[in-house]
Amino acid sequence: MIIRQAAERVVLVRPGAGLLHAAAVAGLDVWVVSDPAAWPPDAPSPSELPPQRILRADFADAAALRGLLTDTVLRHGIGHVLYLASDLARGLGSGVSAAAEEVLRDLAAPRPGSAGGLPDAVAVRRVLNQSRTSAVRAEEALTVAEARALAEDFPLPVVIKSADASGCWWTVPVHDRPGLDRWAEQARTARHSAPYLVEELLTGSKFRVETLTVDGMHLVAGITPEDNASPLPEAERAGIRATVRALLDLVGYECGTTRTDVLVGARGSRIAAAVEPGREGRRRDR
Repeated sequence: MIIRQAAERVVLVRPGAGLLHAAAVAGLDVWVVSDPAAWPPDAPSPSELPPQRILRADFADAAALRGLLTDTVLRHGIGHVLYLASDLARGLGSGVSAAAEEVLRDLAAPRPGSAGGLPDAVAVRRVLNQSRTSAVRAEEALTVAEARALAEDFPLPVVIKSADASGCWWTVPVHDRPGLDRWAEQARTARHSAPYLVEELLTGSKFRVETLTVDGMHLVAGITPEDNASPLPEAERAGIRATVRALLDLVGYECGTTRTDVLVGARGSRIAAAVEPGREGRRRDR
C-alpha cells in the first residue's frame, strides 16, 4: 500500500535523535510512532513535539502497528512513513524488528517510477571524480593482470574493488606485493569480472554516515566515529554532510536509505564507499 498526501508531513517510526534532528532542521511536519522502551512516557518530547504527536505502539503486535500507522497517515494527511533499520532494531528482538520492518516496507514503499538504487562502486567513483567531489586517484582495469600492474604503479598501498560471479562487490586493501599476489589469486578463484577499480588507500579519521532520502531530500541522521576516531566539531560535520549529499544528488538518488564511509584528513572529507543497507549482502570488505 502506498499512501501519498502532504509530502512535508511525515511519520518517523521509532526514530533516534539523529533522524529527529534532521527532520526538524529540514522543516518537516513531524509525527512520531514509538514504544515505551525507545521513548519512556516521562521522557521530554522529541524535537519539542506536542504530546498528541507522539504515538505509542506495541511493536510486537504487527497488525496493531499497521493499523495505527495507516490510521495516522489517513487522519493527518501524512505524505511519508520514514524509518531507519538501525533505529528500528535498537532495543527490539530480531524477530520483532523483522516483522515491524515488513509492515514499514509496505507502508513506506518507493513510488512507481522512482529512481533506482545507488550505482556500483566503479560508477560511484567515476561520478565523484568527474565532478571533482571527493576526488580520489583511481584507475579502471579490464583484467586481473591489468589491475595488478596498475596497483604496482600507484604505488602500494591501494584498495581494489571488483565483483565476483554472484555480483557481490569486494573491497580489498592491499599493502604489499604478497598481499597483491593473494588478491590476484582470490580474484581468479572467485571468478571476479571486469571492471576492476584500483584506488589510493584513503587515510584519516573514519566516519559512518546514515542518510534517509525522501523525494530527493537527504536527511543525514547520523555521523558515527569508527576505529577510535574522535568526535568532530560542527564545521567538519557540516563538511561531511555536504559531501554525502553531493554524492546522492550527483547520482540522482531520490528515495531510500544509504550508509556512506567517509575519511576526514588533510584533504578534507572524502568518500571511501557508499552502500544501501538493504543490499549490504552484495558487498564484502576484507
